[in-house]
Amino acid sequence: MSNLVDLTAAYAAYQSQTNYETALNLIRKLRNCQKVEDAIELAIKWSVKVDTLMQRTQLGIDMNYLGMFKQASPLLEEVLPQWTAYPYDYYLIASELLLTRYCLGQFQDAHPLYRKMRSAEWCEVWSRLSSPNKDNTWLLPHLDKVLERQPVAGKRIMIALEGGAGDLLQLLRYTEILHRDGASAIYCQAPHYLHGLFKNSSLPITLVDSLAIDFDYITWPFSLSAIYQETPYFPSAVEGYLTLSDEYSLPEIIQQTLVGRRGGCRRIGLVWRSESGARHEPFRSMELNTLVPLLETDATEFFSLQVGNLTEQEKGLLELHGVVDLGAHLGSFEDTAHVMKHLDLVITIDSAPAHLAGACNMPVWVMLAQACDHRWYDCQHYTPWYSSMRLYRQTMLGDWRPVIDGMMKSLIAQQN
Repeated sequence: MSNLVDLTAAYAAYQSQTNYETALNLIRKLRNCQKVEDAIELAIKWSVKVDTLMQRTQLGIDMNYLGMFKQASPLLEEVLPQWTAYPYDYYLIASELLLTRYCLGQFQDAHPLYRKMRSAEWCEVWSRLSSPNKDNTWLLPHLDKVLERQPVAGKRIMIALEGGAGDLLQLLRYTEILHRDGASAIYCQAPHYLHGLFKNSSLPITLVDSLAIDFDYITWPFSLSAIYQETPYFPSAVEGYLTLSDEYSLPEIIQQTLVGRRGGCRRIGLVWRSESGARHEPFRSMELNTLVPLLETDATEFFSLQVGNLTEQEKGLLELHGVVDLGAHLGSFEDTAHVMKHLDLVITIDSAPAHLAGACNMPVWVMLAQACDHRWYDCQHYTPWYSSMRLYRQTMLGDWRPVIDGMMKSLIAQQN
């Protein structure tokens, strides 16, 4: 309701005083209310009116948020060189430009820029931007230890905390290369909710809580990908680089739930929303009722892997369609991973469970918004990141119908 109130106020302001500021505010409010077509139409209208550097820069960034990569690209290409005297602004705009290039499939232009912006030269800048209250004093004593392309044989490597659970699950694949190249120790900061999973996996890391230990070089998950991912399609890890312990026992209530199985049915896990607040919201997540046509597919048995509190509407839909709610009993990522072993397929939005299944080489279908993370490039179904993963993407931001239709056709085809 508050979004609609804000939208009404923004529209009134735009009518009474039509200028760039009120137009940009209205574009953003339209996006927040998922009125994509109106937001895009207004952005296109103003793209030929903006003339200052700041206006053209900001409109290009807002176009990215709407998935308007073709329209954003020339604006961002034009303005980036004009920000060279302002390193923090330059870094943010360069990040938007490389996102645009990746999403348009311009890999040869995108990847060198990505590697440049994650180099030691830019470490102080991006670490300040990503630190709470822009305070990166924690890094300053280690600036001379930033890993770039130095030999790591016999060296102790610190992988500092960066990103969310999905980022770590995806990018810690590069620890295999550090290990292969002879690093004597690989320390890794990770959120505590991932400790059990990582301790019982094959990753060659030692988990630490802080930087208060001796190390020779420091790096970050995204920096590892810039160092070792020589091209976007470079095969960076063996299949299933995250193995699970055979000795791990799921909670009894989950084991009992998984014992029964309807004959001939495929078991499918579901995740439909995230609460992380990533920039791709409100479009990365979806309402559960969007998946109802999928839930009615014959010869399937669905299990909810959605953690956190469910709404009354969600609970009612799960019950109505016979979806087993396992999410309420999942206490860790380790629980989730071992549940996935008992399923034939996981269907999820772009969130940590997608990377968890892919890292474990388990079959997973990922539903992508049209303005999704740049790491999915412009791939339609195949992704070089995970051999067990298939992508289903929107063609229009906010419209999940073609995605659901495509998955239903694939399920039916596999049953025949």
